[in-house]
Amino acid sequence: MSKLSVNKSKIDLEFRNDLENIDLYQHVIESIPLPILIVDLEGQVIFGNSEVSQLLGYSISELIQAPIGRLIPDCTDVFLAFRNGYFSKSKEPLYFGKTKSIKIPRKDGSALYINLKLTSFDVEEGRFVMVSLIDISDHQRVESELTRSNNELDQFAYVASHDLKAPLRGIDNLVTWISEDIEDKDLVTDHLQMMRIRLQRMRALLDDLLEYSRVGKVEYDVSNVDVHYVIKDLFQQSSPPKQFCLEFDGENITFDVLATPFTQVLRNLINNAIKHNDKENGIINVEVKEEGGFVHIDIKDNGPGIEEQYYEKVFGMFEKLKSKDDVEGSGMGLAMVKKITESQGGAINVKSIVGEGSVFSVVWPKHQECDHC
Repeated sequence: MSKLSVNKSKIDLEFRNDLENIDLYQHVIESIPLPILIVDLEGQVIFGNSEVSQLLGYSISELIQAPIGRLIPDCTDVFLAFRNGYFSKSKEPLYFGKTKSIKIPRKDGSALYINLKLTSFDVEEGRFVMVSLIDISDHQRVESELTRSNNELDQFAYVASHDLKAPLRGIDNLVTWISEDIEDKDLVTDHLQMMRIRLQRMRALLDDLLEYSRVGKVEYDVSNVDVHYVIKDLFQQSSPPKQFCLEFDGENITFDVLATPFTQVLRNLINNAIKHNDKENGIINVEVKEEGGFVHIDIKDNGPGIEEQYYEKVFGMFEKLKSKDDVEGSGMGLAMVKKITESQGGAINVKSIVGEGSVFSVVWPKHQECDHC
């Protein structure tokens, strides 16, 4: 047998062994019940198991040769350390563990939170990096909910010590005045009327606080909703002044939604736009559009507007930019709107020009399911 034939046989044997090694690695990784990616030192995915395919929403063929920096942006810089370790001919395996949560995108555009761990390993083909991903989205949601609840408790403590006491102090003062002016029937009548107003305000405040505490804890049914129709109906229910005008821009959308919380949000925004408008001819302009699985609703008014420094403050509990005596209400409306919207997986923000009006933008998930259906 010639030397050339011997060398060729040796190469074929090594190639078959390499293929067998690769098959063995992939079989072992596939059997691991955790999402795993195998990445080369250039940052290219060379294999992923079915668990990571399911987690990220990509097929295995889509994952292979994908840059890890595109799948998990926070991984990009980490590979520099692995490359440096490799070229320094370090014999020790490299390890990188990330204990804080990382937000990463899935193929469908949704996001999830993971804990990320990277470990290098050496085989005959070279050094590679094993990337393991632990889905902690549920934990993150619980942690976020706990943080939100704690913030609400802090707000409630403030309300209990300030806003709830204010009407009581006013009533106490009125009782004192009544006792002092008992012989003046007109003054006593005025004081009693003011006392009644403060009692009504306190009752409204307590009712709103109770409703706020129930957000996200009540089961609702899914209904097919025509957005324009609902807004027109809510506008009429609000009994606007005759000079008030409702306008629509863009498309109309009909979709399945948990109707009660959706309507609560729109009702509060419509009522606010009417109640706070300071123009002789009030206008509410509504624009509806669909984008990325969400319905976007912009409710624009030509009212007094809001200074930028108050954009976040207006969504706080019992926050009012005007005196309680100037504008009716407990100051819970926008806090309720924000809590309801976020509890349904949506978002809300406000932009405004002082003197020209405000735009409240609501983003609402288009596909919702009833928890008890």
